[in-house]
Amino acid sequence: MDALIRVADDGVLGRGRTEDFPMVAAQALARGVDLPALRELAGLGRDDVRDAADLFERAMTELGHPLREGDAIRWARIREAATSLLEKRTAPPNAAGEIAELLRTLDDPDGRTEDFAWHLHVLSVIWEDHPADRPDTVATIKSTVSEIIGYRR
Repeated sequence: MDALIRVADDGVLGRGRTEDFPMVAAQALARGVDLPALRELAGLGRDDVRDAADLFERAMTELGHPLREGDAIRWARIREAATSLLEKRTAPPNAAGEIAELLRTLDDPDGRTEDFAWHLHVLSVIWEDHPADRPDTVATIKSTVSEIIGYRR
């Protein structure tokens, strides 16, 4: 089910491809997630883009996970990237870049998220250009990410 939620979120963010929804539905069925909308969706061809989008949305609602708002998805992914950074599963410049990209697309009338994004971008450049300073850069990236997470609360 997590794969379906991820695909649904990607679709909302404009990162998914509607023509892939029938295959995603078929894979979910193969994993034992059986819903009428998924069965119908799995039977569609790649050219049935509009029907696929509607059926996918219906399937997510049937699963109890209706499509989320874009900013809710972005904040969830920012938290995922922050956790991955803090648990050392993602390299600091990669996490910083991912978080910065997500921050730039948020609806933030105060502009604070754009400031955070710019700061993380600069830290990524420092990481690349000044290898000797990486320990300090990592600490600053982590501190900035913690501040971002605190800003959202």
